[in-house]
Amino acid sequence: MAKKSRRASKIRLSPAQMVQPGAGEMADSATVAAQTQSSAQVSDLREEYQYVITDLKRIGLIAAAMLVLLVVLALLLT
Repeated sequence: MAKKSRRASKIRLSPAQMVQPGAGEMADSATVAAQTQSSAQVSDLREEYQYVITDLKRIGLIAAAMLVLLVVLALLLT
């Protein structure tokens, strides 16, 4: 059996993942500040997870190609 590593695993979180919703009630001025930061967080999330969109497009393209291949094979074999 393989030995367990004693190395401590470091968890890397983005600033957007560090936010804890419902951590407490904010004052009105803090609420306004949070709303202005939320628009910045949305753009950060788009930049951070941009690879997800490209991966989904690639998966869709592969799925469409496989479907076309199956249809062609079904027509040729019948």
